[in-house]
Amino acid sequence: MPVPDKVYLSTPSDTSTSALGVTGEIREHIDATHGKQYYRMVKNTSGANIAANLVVVFASGSSVNCAIAGAAAPAATVAGITQYIVPNGEYGWVCCGGDCTVTAAADTAANSLLSTVSTAGKVDDTAIGGIEHALLGVSPNIIDISVLATGTMRVSGLM
Repeated sequence: MPVPDKVYLSTPSDTSTSALGVTGEIREHIDATHGKQYYRMVKNTSGANIAANLVVVFASGSSVNCAIAGAAAPAATVAGITQYIVPNGEYGWVCCGGDCTVTAAADTAANSLLSTVSTAGKVDDTAIGGIEHALLGVSPNIIDISVLATGTMRVSGLM
């Protein structure tokens, strides 16, 4: 039996106490604001709800369990960026490719490289010397946190 080469995700806001897909599966979604995005299923095992627009990492030894990323989390451990709240103990979806909304720790410049270098779960455009392993994407626009703490990030290298 042939296996379809694309699986689409219609509601990336879904959460459940049961797995929503297959571990490691990437699903495509067309977002009204950001266009084509790629999502992966995760399970929040952090002990608390994970808010929207935060960077999350895989728990050690897992391909599905996750928690909020620590400062300077290596990109190889990052599962993606939550676009919706993922309740504790539940499965949900995180964006791992394309443009998405992310929370900034400080103002960022347009076209700057972003990482979790300063604040857990949040991105910043701190100089990249010595943190190349933690780069997650690019901020195509200025993020001015005095106006809005979130902005757009073009996710790169998480699939």
